[in-house]
Amino acid sequence: ALPARLPKGFSVPTLRLVATALQEAGTGVDRSAREVAEACGISRVSARRYLDLLTGHGLAELRPRYGATGRPEHRYLWTGG
Repeated sequence: ALPARLPKGFSVPTLRLVATALQEAGTGVDRSAREVAEACGISRVSARRYLDLLTGHGLAELRPRYGATGRPEHRYLWTGG
């Protein structure tokens, strides 16, 4: 279940939107913050904040994807049921 109380600066409708975008990716399919942002019509930074909130509540899992060089891409997988 989604958190009942949210930290300041977060909204329930946007949290539901982000959670739905992750769920709709399908079982075992992860998405980047950019992909979630595009699906929800919000900024990548906002999507990342909500994804990190879901991860902190155990509803999503962060999976770094390592490329050839540079920092890994953060991918998120829905685990909330």
